[in-house]
Amino acid sequence: MFSFFKKKKPPLPIPTYRVPDFSFLGADMHSHLVPAIDDGSQSLEDSLRFIEALYSLGYRKFITTPHIHGEIYDNDTIKVQNLFKPLKEHLALHHPDMSIQVSAEYFLDTYFLSQVLPKGLMPFGNNNVLVEVSMAGWNRQFHEILFAIQANGYHPILAHPERYIYETKLDVFEQLKERGVLMQMNLLSILGYYGKSIKINAEKMLARGLYDYCGTDLHHERHLSHIQTMPQEHQELMWQLSEYGFKNKEL
Repeated sequence: MFSFFKKKKPPLPIPTYRVPDFSFLGADMHSHLVPAIDDGSQSLEDSLRFIEALYSLGYRKFITTPHIHGEIYDNDTIKVQNLFKPLKEHLALHHPDMSIQVSAEYFLDTYFLSQVLPKGLMPFGNNNVLVEVSMAGWNRQFHEILFAIQANGYHPILAHPERYIYETKLDVFEQLKERGVLMQMNLLSILGYYGKSIKINAEKMLARGLYDYCGTDLHHERHLSHIQTMPQEHQELMWQLSEYGFKNKEL
């Protein structure tokens, strides 16, 4: 696995080519583009504008993942599919070259275990599901919930583990990977959008080769504007990310 953030290593070779966009990823598997369903896009017009902007940055496939979180976002599969339908139909009619599907970002708690999982999830790729945990600490039932997800035939992808700053031991994430849990990095994390500590976490996890996927986690205009700066203002980082070997194109 390509490693480029570890200290006391020989310097990386100077990039020999320019990375103009994110076509090395091709697919974005974490975003909030279903209109008016969570803290992401609030209108169909905004969703279309965000998608067109990402398309211009080299993305060709979109797996959008609205929150399903019992205490905050009272969403379920039926509601998600219904609110996604106008977006899907518009793109099919006006932009048939854009591929889009809907899944969810599932918050792992007792509500998920008792009310969401038994009704079935919305997987993508190889029966993958994107999951997240609290920013305050691991759920006491975390391992029980993971076991239940996998026992039902799903493959969990842990969203933005670098943002769970209460977990300082990378060994914990390595152990999760040994259990079949995949990892997804936010582009904005490695850019430093969420702060220095999260950026450092992302660098360490990249150096250890822990990530499998990279997502935008796009919610709003501020997120988009920072992502748009990367090909112009962060070319070395773009080159490093393009060399890492993310698996987005396999989705």
